[in-house]
Amino acid sequence: MTRRFVVREGGRHDLSAMADNLAAGFASYRTWAHPGWEPPSRAEMLLGMMQRFTNDGTWYFVGFEDNTPAGHVTARPELDEREAPLPGVTRLTHLFLRREHWGSGLADILHDTMRESMRERGFDSACLWTPAGAARARRFYVRHGWRPTGARDPENDLGLELMEYALELPAA
Repeated sequence: MTRRFVVREGGRHDLSAMADNLAAGFASYRTWAHPGWEPPSRAEMLLGMMQRFTNDGTWYFVGFEDNTPAGHVTARPELDEREAPLPGVTRLTHLFLRREHWGSGLADILHDTMRESMRERGFDSACLWTPAGAARARRFYVRHGWRPTGARDPENDLGLELMEYALELPAA
């Protein structure tokens, strides 16, 4: 059976569904995260998105199957150490699917939609940070051309060691 997904640019009205995606996605981290690790609460994530997304240049796409939210992807301009936009560089900040859509092809669609949007917005390269323990996500990114930079962040708000990946965005 062929699954039919619709992807559209997200808006403020999608933030609640995106918080649901994040809560479910982060809950799945418990299968590999260190004992005692707890994900951020749904309320924290929703409030954070409501505050940040209106101020930091974030844009996003939401994927649906049968009018039901199935996943989302977000990006924003990358910032330097003084919190100023880094010319030509964007950061992929989220790519989360609800578990029933894992392996469906929706992650590829969301990723490719965002990558094209990054190019259209004039970015030359992208970066992302993903947990070192998220082997499935890391394999996905490598399949899509992302390369580890070697940078790691062992101390962050998520409480998991993060690895940085980079992607060149040549003009099509």
